[in-house]
Amino acid sequence: MAVAVERKVFEAGLSKERSIHIFLNNVPVAISQGTPSNVSELAVGYLLSEGLLSNRSEFKTVVASPDGTSVHVESNESIAHGYTVKERVTSSGCAKSALLCDKGEGLNKVSAEKRFLSDDLLAMMEELCTKSPKRNTGECVHGCGIGNDGRLACVREDIGRHNAMDKLLGQAWLDCLSCGDMALFTTGRISYEMALKAAQAGVGVFVSRKGVTDTAAELANSIGLTLVSYCRDNSMMVLTHHQRVI
Repeated sequence: MAVAVERKVFEAGLSKERSIHIFLNNVPVAISQGTPSNVSELAVGYLLSEGLLSNRSEFKTVVASPDGTSVHVESNESIAHGYTVKERVTSSGCAKSALLCDKGEGLNKVSAEKRFLSDDLLAMMEELCTKSPKRNTGECVHGCGIGNDGRLACVREDIGRHNAMDKLLGQAWLDCLSCGDMALFTTGRISYEMALKAAQAGVGVFVSRKGVTDTAAELANSIGLTLVSYCRDNSMMVLTHHQRVI
């Protein structure tokens, strides 16, 4: 039986991937392997998840290089106690955060009280899939969005789901959005560290188009985070703290 083979010039339809160097007050903090777009938000989001940024009034500037391969963040905040400044390499698949993994059990309980209609969650997930331009042109990227009342306020994407989430949460922080009043969405699976990042940002409801790992569900259950999986095709699975989904 003949096999159909499609031949293309190799540049067509390929996702861009670069090493993105992140600096805080001229100190190298991390090298993130990801899509070289919205890298300012990526750097801010990563520093937020590491606990190196938290006070918006102390933030000064963020400047990215023209080619998107380096970002310099300036802040008046001091390095968090117990954090060893060193250059970490974070892959596009899993942006390992030593600080978060060390203090996961010490996170504050999620205090967000906002409740969401299930129809609104489905609508926002579909909007995320529609508004992720690289994803809709066939590139291999993940989308991440945040919103409420059936509409998304912001969407970001990257070849790595962790990076997409850092970009989104970084933009939300720069825009002074209250994450506790919004639901967070990802087209990828929710892992333990993704749940940690959501909790760190103050999100109450975190929704995936795909699955959730057991450790992510255990963490979410213990800290009061609502996790929703397989939000698509007019159905969803609410796994933890069901009271926030109507």
